[in-house]
Amino acid sequence: MIMPTTRAPKGCNTCARELHCLLGRLPSDVHRLWQPHITEKIFHKGELLLQQGRIATELKIIKVGTALVLRQGEDGLQRPVGLFGSAQTLGSAALLGEPAQLSCQAIAPGRACVVPIETIKRLGLVDVPLLQAVAAGYARSQAQLADWARIVRIRGATGQLAAALLQLARVQGSSLVRLPSHAILAELLATTRETVARSLRSLAQQDSVLRRDRWHCEIHAPALLALSAAGRAPR
Repeated sequence: MIMPTTRAPKGCNTCARELHCLLGRLPSDVHRLWQPHITEKIFHKGELLLQQGRIATELKIIKVGTALVLRQGEDGLQRPVGLFGSAQTLGSAALLGEPAQLSCQAIAPGRACVVPIETIKRLGLVDVPLLQAVAAGYARSQAQLADWARIVRIRGATGQLAAALLQLARVQGSSLVRLPSHAILAELLATTRETVARSLRSLAQQDSVLRRDRWHCEIHAPALLALSAAGRAPR
Protein backbone atom coordinates (compact mmCIF):
# COMPACT_ATOMS: atom_id res chain seq x y z
CA MET A 1 0.00 0.00 0.00
CA ILE A 2 1.38 3.41 -0.99
CA MET A 3 1.03 6.02 1.75
CA PRO A 4 -0.14 9.50 0.65
CA THR A 5 2.53 12.19 0.89
CA THR A 6 0.08 15.02 1.65
CA ARG A 7 -2.96 15.20 3.91
CA ALA A 8 -4.94 17.76 5.88
CA PRO A 9 -3.73 17.98 9.50
CA LYS A 10 -6.15 16.98 12.25
CA GLY A 11 -5.75 20.37 13.89
CA CYS A 12 -3.19 22.05 16.11
CA ASN A 13 -5.30 21.46 19.22
CA THR A 14 -4.69 17.71 18.86
CA CYS A 15 -0.92 18.04 18.43
CA ALA A 16 1.36 17.22 21.36
CA ARG A 17 3.75 20.02 20.33
CA GLU A 18 1.07 22.71 19.93
CA LEU A 19 2.47 25.09 22.56
CA HIS A 20 5.98 24.89 21.06
CA CYS A 21 4.96 25.45 17.43
CA LEU A 22 4.66 28.72 15.51
CA LEU A 23 1.23 27.75 14.15
CA GLY A 24 -0.04 26.39 17.44
CA ARG A 25 0.80 29.63 19.24
CA LEU A 26 -1.25 31.78 16.86
CA PRO A 27 -4.38 33.36 18.43
CA SER A 28 -7.46 31.23 17.71
CA ASP A 29 -9.07 33.86 15.45
CA VAL A 30 -5.85 34.17 13.41
CA HIS A 31 -5.33 30.42 13.32
CA ARG A 32 -8.73 29.95 11.71
CA LEU A 33 -7.51 32.04 8.77
CA TRP A 34 -4.39 29.89 8.42
CA GLN A 35 -6.04 26.50 8.85
CA PRO A 36 -7.35 26.04 5.26
CA HIS A 37 -3.83 26.57 3.92
CA ILE A 38 -2.00 24.11 6.21
CA THR A 39 -1.21 20.66 4.88
CA GLU A 40 0.70 17.84 6.50
CA LYS A 41 3.39 16.29 4.32
CA ILE A 42 5.48 13.19 4.75
CA PHE A 43 9.21 13.60 4.22
CA HIS A 44 11.75 10.86 3.67
CA LYS A 45 15.23 10.06 4.93
CA GLY A 46 17.78 12.14 3.05
CA GLU A 47 15.21 14.65 1.76
CA LEU A 48 16.41 18.26 1.63
CA LEU A 49 13.92 20.31 3.66
CA LEU A 50 15.72 23.64 3.33
CA GLN A 51 18.59 24.74 1.10
CA GLN A 52 21.12 27.39 2.02
CA GLY A 53 21.18 30.33 -0.40
CA ARG A 54 17.68 29.77 -1.77
CA ILE A 55 14.49 31.61 -0.85
CA ALA A 56 12.02 29.04 0.48
CA THR A 57 8.57 28.83 -1.06
CA GLU A 58 7.00 27.13 1.96
CA LEU A 59 7.02 27.39 5.70
CA LYS A 60 7.71 23.94 7.12
CA ILE A 61 7.14 23.12 10.78
CA ILE A 62 8.58 19.74 11.72
CA LYS A 63 5.86 17.71 13.42
CA VAL A 64 7.63 14.37 13.73
CA GLY A 65 11.26 13.72 12.87
CA THR A 66 14.76 15.14 13.06
CA ALA A 67 16.74 17.19 10.55
CA LEU A 68 20.50 17.55 10.22
CA VAL A 69 21.49 21.23 10.05
CA LEU A 70 24.30 22.02 7.59
CA ARG A 71 26.28 25.17 6.86
CA GLN A 72 28.32 25.68 3.70
CA GLY A 73 31.62 27.47 4.17
CA GLU A 74 33.90 29.38 1.85
CA ASP A 75 35.44 26.10 0.73
CA GLY A 76 32.09 25.11 -0.78
CA LEU A 77 31.63 22.14 1.55
CA GLN A 78 28.56 21.62 3.73
CA ARG A 79 29.28 20.47 7.27
CA PRO A 80 26.87 19.50 10.07
CA VAL A 81 26.40 22.11 12.79
CA GLY A 82 23.44 20.68 14.73
CA LEU A 83 20.10 18.90 14.71
CA PHE A 84 16.58 20.32 14.67
CA GLY A 85 13.49 18.44 15.82
CA SER A 86 9.76 18.71 16.33
CA ALA A 87 8.13 22.17 16.36
CA GLN A 88 11.11 23.69 14.49
CA THR A 89 10.11 26.20 11.79
CA LEU A 90 12.05 26.06 8.52
CA GLY A 91 12.00 28.69 5.78
CA SER A 92 10.83 31.69 7.81
CA ALA A 93 13.57 33.94 6.36
CA ALA A 94 11.57 33.92 3.12
CA LEU A 95 8.84 35.93 4.88
CA LEU A 96 11.31 38.83 4.62
CA GLY A 97 12.44 37.90 1.12
CA GLU A 98 15.74 36.54 2.45
CA PRO A 99 17.45 33.28 1.40
CA ALA A 100 18.00 30.51 3.91
CA GLN A 101 21.29 30.72 5.80
CA LEU A 102 21.37 26.98 6.56
CA SER A 103 20.41 23.72 4.90
CA CYS A 104 18.33 21.05 6.65
CA GLN A 105 18.22 17.40 5.62
CA ALA A 106 15.95 14.73 7.11
CA ILE A 107 17.87 11.95 8.86
CA ALA A 108 14.79 9.70 9.06
CA PRO A 109 11.22 9.67 7.74
CA GLY A 110 8.91 12.20 9.36
CA ARG A 111 6.07 14.67 8.90
CA ALA A 112 5.85 18.44 8.61
CA CYS A 113 3.02 20.98 8.57
CA VAL A 114 3.48 23.07 5.43
CA VAL A 115 2.10 26.48 4.39
CA PRO A 116 2.76 28.17 0.99
CA ILE A 117 4.47 31.48 1.72
CA GLU A 118 3.05 33.27 -1.32
CA THR A 119 -0.47 32.38 -0.17
CA ILE A 120 -0.14 33.80 3.33
CA LYS A 121 1.53 36.93 1.95
CA ARG A 122 -1.30 37.42 -0.53
CA LEU A 123 -3.89 37.04 2.24
CA GLY A 124 -2.11 39.60 4.44
CA LEU A 125 -1.32 37.08 7.18
CA VAL A 126 2.31 38.18 7.50
CA ASP A 127 1.84 40.83 10.18
CA VAL A 128 3.83 42.27 13.08
CA PRO A 129 2.72 39.65 15.68
CA LEU A 130 3.71 36.84 13.29
CA LEU A 131 7.13 38.37 12.64
CA GLN A 132 7.62 38.82 16.40
CA ALA A 133 6.86 35.11 16.86
CA VAL A 134 9.30 34.27 14.05
CA ALA A 135 11.99 36.41 15.73
CA ALA A 136 11.43 34.52 19.00
CA GLY A 137 11.81 31.27 17.06
CA TYR A 138 15.10 32.51 15.61
CA ALA A 139 16.37 33.18 19.12
CA ARG A 140 15.54 29.63 20.19
CA SER A 141 17.18 28.21 17.06
CA GLN A 142 20.36 30.19 17.72
CA ALA A 143 20.43 28.84 21.28
CA GLN A 144 20.09 25.28 19.97
CA LEU A 145 22.96 25.73 17.52
CA ALA A 146 25.05 27.33 20.26
CA ASP A 147 24.39 24.26 22.41
CA TRP A 148 25.76 21.99 19.68
CA ALA A 149 28.88 24.18 19.48
CA ARG A 150 29.17 24.02 23.28
CA ILE A 151 28.94 20.21 23.26
CA VAL A 152 32.03 19.93 21.06
CA ARG A 153 33.97 21.86 23.74
CA ILE A 154 33.29 19.21 26.39
CA ARG A 155 36.35 17.12 27.20
CA GLY A 156 36.08 13.40 26.52
CA ALA A 157 34.00 11.51 23.95
CA THR A 158 31.66 9.98 26.56
CA GLY A 159 30.83 13.38 28.06
CA GLN A 160 30.24 14.82 24.60
CA LEU A 161 27.90 11.98 23.66
CA ALA A 162 26.05 12.30 26.98
CA ALA A 163 25.45 16.00 26.27
CA ALA A 164 24.44 15.24 22.67
CA LEU A 165 21.81 12.73 23.85
CA LEU A 166 20.41 15.29 26.28
CA GLN A 167 20.18 17.80 23.44
CA LEU A 168 18.48 15.23 21.20
CA ALA A 169 15.90 14.56 23.91
CA ARG A 170 15.14 18.29 24.00
CA VAL A 171 14.82 18.76 20.25
CA GLN A 172 12.73 15.59 19.88
CA GLY A 173 10.58 16.37 22.92
CA SER A 174 10.95 12.90 24.41
CA SER A 175 13.22 10.87 26.69
CA LEU A 176 12.95 8.07 24.13
CA VAL A 177 15.57 9.33 21.70
CA ARG A 178 15.67 8.43 18.03
CA LEU A 179 19.40 8.07 17.36
CA PRO A 180 21.06 9.44 14.23
CA SER A 181 23.60 7.18 12.55
CA HIS A 182 27.00 6.84 14.15
CA ALA A 183 28.42 8.62 11.09
CA ILE A 184 26.24 11.70 11.70
CA LEU A 185 27.04 11.77 15.43
CA ALA A 186 30.73 11.43 14.60
CA GLU A 187 30.57 14.43 12.24
CA LEU A 188 28.71 16.54 14.77
CA LEU A 189 31.16 15.70 17.57
CA ALA A 190 34.29 15.85 15.36
CA THR A 191 35.24 12.26 16.19
CA THR A 192 35.03 8.78 14.61
CA ARG A 193 32.17 6.29 14.28
CA GLU A 194 34.17 3.80 16.32
CA THR A 195 34.49 6.30 19.17
CA VAL A 196 30.75 6.99 19.07
CA ALA A 197 29.95 3.27 19.20
CA ARG A 198 32.37 2.73 22.08
CA SER A 199 30.98 5.69 24.03
CA LEU A 200 27.41 4.52 23.50
CA ARG A 201 28.30 1.08 24.86
CA SER A 202 29.94 2.75 27.86
CA LEU A 203 26.80 4.79 28.57
CA ALA A 204 24.67 1.65 28.35
CA GLN A 205 26.98 -0.22 30.74
CA GLN A 206 26.64 2.67 33.23
CA ASP A 207 22.82 2.52 32.92
CA SER A 208 22.80 6.08 31.60
CA VAL A 209 20.90 4.89 28.52
CA LEU A 210 18.74 1.86 27.83
CA ARG A 211 18.86 0.63 24.24
CA ARG A 212 15.37 -0.21 22.99
CA ASP A 213 16.44 -1.21 19.50
CA ARG A 214 19.05 -0.25 16.92
CA TRP A 215 17.69 3.28 16.51
CA HIS A 216 16.14 4.16 19.88
CA CYS A 217 17.33 4.52 23.44
CA GLU A 218 15.73 5.68 26.69
CA ILE A 219 17.91 8.25 28.42
CA HIS A 220 18.52 8.72 32.16
CA ALA A 221 18.87 12.51 32.18
CA PRO A 222 20.49 13.00 35.65
CA ALA A 223 23.22 10.45 34.87
CA LEU A 224 23.93 12.00 31.46
CA LEU A 225 23.98 15.49 32.95
CA ALA A 226 26.56 14.40 35.54
CA LEU A 227 28.75 12.87 32.84
CA SER A 228 28.58 15.93 30.60
CA ALA A 229 29.30 18.26 33.54
CA ALA A 230 32.31 16.16 34.56
CA GLY A 231 33.81 16.77 31.12
CA ARG A 232 33.26 20.51 30.97
CA ALA A 233 36.03 22.55 29.44
CA PRO A 234 38.48 24.24 31.83
CA ARG A 235 38.16 27.98 32.39
